[in-house]
Amino acid sequence: MRYLVLALALSGAPALLADTEDSVRRSVPIEGSSHFVLSAEFGAIRIQPGATGFAEVEIRFRGKPHSRAEFDRMLRDFALDVTPEGSRTRVEGRFKNGWRPASSLLSGRNWCHDDRCLEYTWLRHIEYRVSLPRQMSVDLSTSGGSIQVGDLTGAVAARTSGGSLSFGRIDGAVNGSTSGGSITLAASKGKAVLHTSGGTIRIEESAGEVDAETSGGSIHVNRAGGRVRARTSGGGISIRDCTGAIDASTSGGNVTASLLAQPAEESRLSTSGGSIRVDLASNARVEVEASTSGGSVSTDFPVSSRSRDRSSLRAAINGGGPLLQLRTSGGGIQIRRAR
Repeated sequence: MRYLVLALALSGAPALLADTEDSVRRSVPIEGSSHFVLSAEFGAIRIQPGATGFAEVEIRFRGKPHSRAEFDRMLRDFALDVTPEGSRTRVEGRFKNGWRPASSLLSGRNWCHDDRCLEYTWLRHIEYRVSLPRQMSVDLSTSGGSIQVGDLTGAVAARTSGGSLSFGRIDGAVNGSTSGGSITLAASKGKAVLHTSGGTIRIEESAGEVDAETSGGSIHVNRAGGRVRARTSGGGISIRDCTGAIDASTSGGNVTASLLAQPAEESRLSTSGGSIRVDLASNARVEVEASTSGGSVSTDFPVSSRSRDRSSLRAAINGGGPLLQLRTSGGGIQIRRAR
């Protein structure tokens, strides 16, 4: 009898539709604007370069509503506000009336902030797809999704509290922050500032300075033309083909770096959870201060004196120059000739 009652109850429940998807489209005139600002309450953001004088905006929605009428009601509740502000064009996506106190809705809701949640608990995915001129600078923010930016010649700023960040080849400066995902950057000609508290940071190429910080992953920089600052408490650090100074610190892994030009400033590398390896150009002139409490210090370069236990080294390489300070309590230190 218990199973019969359950079956009757389920048969009387409203059935969900299969995945339903629809979109809202808007052509936004941006003539005279050099900056495009997009603020999304929730949703992923995808920016791609286009060839027109408009920003072509498409917002895609997907979910399993109880009826098509319910899906259409959600679409009518959504507003896309466009505000010209001098050299900026500001676009904001928001829901007008679908908010309810968090305590009044059942568990399983997806879209909430400020103790309010959307009543459309069946809504599973929101994505902003924007095509705009390549030379535009963009300022993007969302509290509930990833952000992906294609190749642009302007500057890029992106902020999310709930997803990853991915940047193509950017001619201007890049400033990206997330509290819930990884960050990747193909290339930047300006300064790159990338911060996350929940993932790995990977930079393929940066001509300017790099400021990379994460508390939940590793940091990889494959080519850097300026000073590199890297901080993590949850992984290793790898910096290759760097022609500027390096300031790298981790408590959770190994540190590897290659300095391929004569440094103009001091460099500092430290870890409490791994080893350190530095590759120096053969003619690099530095003053080395290296010490470890968890291994030994070795070098390919001739030095005049060593500590008896080989756990530290203070020496002028190629006559000396800016300080190269290396510190670890969890492994060995290697100073090698770059090949």
